[in-house]
Amino acid sequence: MSFLGGGKPDPFEPGKTERENKQRAAEQAGAGKPPADENDPRRPTITRIAIWLVAGGIGLYFIGSGIFGIITQGG
Repeated sequence: MSFLGGGKPDPFEPGKTERENKQRAAEQAGAGKPPADENDPRRPTITRIAIWLVAGGIGLYFIGSGIFGIITQGG
């Protein structure tokens, strides 16, 4: 709906958020395709993956050195 009555029609439905309008437009145009991966909130970032790898490596080192200490009887 145009505020002053002229020009092109308003692409947004009254009472809807921009996200809801984009979602509706994507459903009409994309036939149910999932959204692009770059904006997927469920996908972990590279930084988070790196932190998990570093923390996992440190944890494995501590577990391994503990097991090695038990096997060699604590020296």
